[in-house]
Amino acid sequence: MPIYESIFIINANLSDEETANVIKKMQDVVAKQGGEMTKFEDWGKKKLAYEINKQKRGHYAFFQFKAAPTAVAELERTYKMTDSVIKFLTIRLEKELRVKAPPKPKKKDLAKAAETGPATTTA
Repeated sequence: MPIYESIFIINANLSDEETANVIKKMQDVVAKQGGEMTKFEDWGKKKLAYEINKQKRGHYAFFQFKAAPTAVAELERTYKMTDSVIKFLTIRLEKELRVKAPPKPKKKDLAKAAETGPATTTA
């Protein structure tokens, strides 16, 4: 199954309970279509880059999920029908993004650095 990421912005004037209900509704849409939620992040209320529907702030939510393309179509249809969602974007990932840790220095490099001492600069 392809991997998708979806970010949507909810009207910031809603109560916390109403916002949670909208997020739950979107998660349920993916689940009902046979999708699997792999990651969810609630980014909270933030200032918008530009005014949307006379709103200057919005509540951001982020999903990463595995699903068939029909699930994405249904999710976006639900976004459009939900008045409290003011903006959304869904993309398909070519492959899952993983952040690699920087390589650990080898013992040879550590010994060499200890021999030469700290680096100095001349002016």
